[in-house]
Amino acid sequence: MNDRQHPVPAVGAPADSAAGTHSPAEPAGGLHPPTAPARGARTGRPERTGRPEHTARPERAGGRAAVRSTRPPVDAGTSTPGRDAYLDLWRAVALSRVVMYHVTGWIWLEVLFPAMGLMFGLAGSLMAASVDRAGPVAVRHRLRRLLLPLWAFGAVTIAVLLSTGWRTRPPGGLGWGALVWWLVPARVPPVGGPPWSWAFSIGLWYIVTYLWLMALSPLVLAAFRRWPWYSLAVATALPVVFVTGSVHVGYFVATYAACWLLGFAHHDGFLRRIPARAYAWGVAALTAVGAVWLLRAALTDRAFDLNHTPVGNTLWSVAFVAVALRARPRLRWLDRLPPLARAVRLINARAVTIYLWHLPAAVLASHLIVTVMPHGSTATEVPLRLIGACLLTAVPIVLLGWIEDIAARRPPALIPRMARPAPATVR
Repeated sequence: MNDRQHPVPAVGAPADSAAGTHSPAEPAGGLHPPTAPARGARTGRPERTGRPEHTARPERAGGRAAVRSTRPPVDAGTSTPGRDAYLDLWRAVALSRVVMYHVTGWIWLEVLFPAMGLMFGLAGSLMAASVDRAGPVAVRHRLRRLLLPLWAFGAVTIAVLLSTGWRTRPPGGLGWGALVWWLVPARVPPVGGPPWSWAFSIGLWYIVTYLWLMALSPLVLAAFRRWPWYSLAVATALPVVFVTGSVHVGYFVATYAACWLLGFAHHDGFLRRIPARAYAWGVAALTAVGAVWLLRAALTDRAFDLNHTPVGNTLWSVAFVAVALRARPRLRWLDRLPPLARAVRLINARAVTIYLWHLPAAVLASHLIVTVMPHGSTATEVPLRLIGACLLTAVPIVLLGWIEDIAARRPPALIPRMARPAPATVR
């Protein structure tokens, strides 16, 4: 189903960046810290700090000077293996924003905070760290962490839908064979039966897109490190092919590829090497063009829905991600707020479970509230939907969240005990 042709049924609004259960692409991030480059001395040689270093050296490509990001020898960011508190905090905030948007339907949330682009940017940075540690085998590791929670979600989904009347053969040539996409989500898996079945598949475009970007990462990362500027330019321009109507597959991959590559750039320290003034002008230009594209979409009665404006979505999201990943504040204040720090660690430890289950939970919460309060006002319903969705999402977190521990090769626990993230270092 084309995302631009089929509006998404929703609790309060369409699923974030998923205007239908299928997209032309129908093609989600990781849990390891990024690397941090050492600061270079005035002579151009890196300081001897004892930490892994990233350097940028000019080279001639086709007679023109180019900048190449050298592959870091090990995963840096901290002196010991651990998590990056800054990335963890962003992912927790982004996932919370996704849940809030799906429950409330406040369309302005996705414009104010394009969380999906940020989630792909964070995933790209973490994927680059994994590839540097393990090489192409990192894809298999990441695939395990994605598929095990998805299989549990799929098993429950299929059982629930079959028991509530799903008898219609899924559309397409595969028929019931299309259930294979629940095992290998190369495209959005089918659902059917009751009218609320869409809630189990509407958000899976993110899982599918993540899988494709992850699978392509070893090759794309190598290309990015050879031609960083060309790679970013091509990725940013990819959505144009959908505006022209010449390509009908890979919609979401094309929309978010540039954010994924910005994650590569963050991991390699490439963003920090761009002069601040040039960086600010670049972000301003992306923001301005993206805003014009979104305003143009608003004039066509699509409001400011990023889901229906691939070019505007890419430009707006890239600008936001570029700002978020350029900054590297120290987060000592987080340690002074233990409940918040624990919540951030919990959300990151159960990120896939939360994403998969929050939409069915939101739909169920909305149905229960409407049944109990058929004439309730928005002022009372929205807070109740948020509370209900969170409480109902907590059920699969407790019952099935431990599968993420097994997928990450951690000791399974009903409530995860995560190691404290290492403080983010300035790049």
